[in-house]
Amino acid sequence: MIDRKQGKLSSNILFPFLMKLKLIEPNVKVDVSRDPDDNKFISCALSGHALFIVSGDKDLLDIDHYNGIEIITAADFCARYLEDS
Repeated sequence: MIDRKQGKLSSNILFPFLMKLKLIEPNVKVDVSRDPDDNKFISCALSGHALFIVSGDKDLLDIDHYNGIEIITAADFCARYLEDS
């Protein structure tokens, strides 16, 4: 079980995601977040053709959407896409 300040997440929920992980080397750079350290996550998501960035970071969440990428909390993602969440 993963225990973070936002809540608990069972490792069996994460297992399907872990099996599909790919290391992405960003091939684009963006400057869209008010926190420059967060731009790397958007760059990586763009380079990996991600549909979502799942984060608890307020600066990222305030962006909401960027070039077809939806930025949502883990709770919102689980409520939308996982059973028994």
